[in-house]
Amino acid sequence: MMKIAFSITATAIGWMLALNGAALAQWPERPLTLIVPAGAGGGTDATGRLLAQELEERLGQPVNVVNQGQGGGVVGFTTMTEADPDGYTLGIAYNFAHYKPMGQGDFDVDDLTPIAQYNFDPAGFHVRQDSEWDSITQALDDIKADPAAYDIACGGGCGGSWPIALATLLQEWEVDLSQVRMISGQGAAAALQEMVAGGFDVVPCSVPEAGPLIEAGQVKGLAVFGSERLQAFPDIPTLEEETGLELELGAWRGLVAPAGLPQEIADQLETAMEDIYNDEDFQQTMVSRGFGLRWRNSDDFKAFLLNEEEQVRELIGTLGL
Repeated sequence: MMKIAFSITATAIGWMLALNGAALAQWPERPLTLIVPAGAGGGTDATGRLLAQELEERLGQPVNVVNQGQGGGVVGFTTMTEADPDGYTLGIAYNFAHYKPMGQGDFDVDDLTPIAQYNFDPAGFHVRQDSEWDSITQALDDIKADPAAYDIACGGGCGGSWPIALATLLQEWEVDLSQVRMISGQGAAAALQEMVAGGFDVVPCSVPEAGPLIEAGQVKGLAVFGSERLQAFPDIPTLEEETGLELELGAWRGLVAPAGLPQEIADQLETAMEDIYNDEDFQQTMVSRGFGLRWRNSDDFKAFLLNEEEQVRELIGTLGL
């Protein structure tokens, strides 16, 4: 009897494994949800909707975009990390390492399955047109000499991508971060307008965000924190050109899923993302809308996220945030 029972159990397990393998092979069998932890109309939403269209073509199922920008994106990230890891809930991730140390959310890189990075937008260092600073090295030296003398806008929260990019640069320049005056606000556009009116000395944000005021002659960009000058703003030098520092700092976006995603599905998604990224029409659309391109496969993306998590959380502590 025991031999018969064992035989039946082994057969049952075999059938279950076979059925599970068949289910994975057939994925996806129904529509997918793509969580965008940002409101409609912004850059994360725009790239998310573009990816959704491309994924639909390659996966053969509708990909429904759901905007969850509440709490500065915390709601969206929480949804991503708490969803079933069955491949039917995906998400667009961006710089999020600051949420946990600032008490805004309770999630880490290990709560996600990184699929691929597809975007990087370098930060820029912007001042008023009549600022005494004509180069970023002048600005950095003055801030280092008296960190508390200058008001630096965070745009939104001070743990976000642009202020953290600047904080990283200031740390490299051996500025005492504990004395730096970083002030939160209502976004980059509002901060730039306030700077023009005399309220801030520096606004770190993407160059395209400052573009209209640069073109109007009210703001000047002293450096872009990328590896090369931007086509649309060829007169703004790179950070390396000005300081010799080989740093690429700014905002990034990538596709993720909840932790525990079956490897077969993760591989299929990574393959789809690589095909999308290398598609000429996708790249042209991204560039035409002002978005930078950056590819990292799943392994490189995870290593990048873990490194950023460590560095950003150290900066948050140093800044007293």
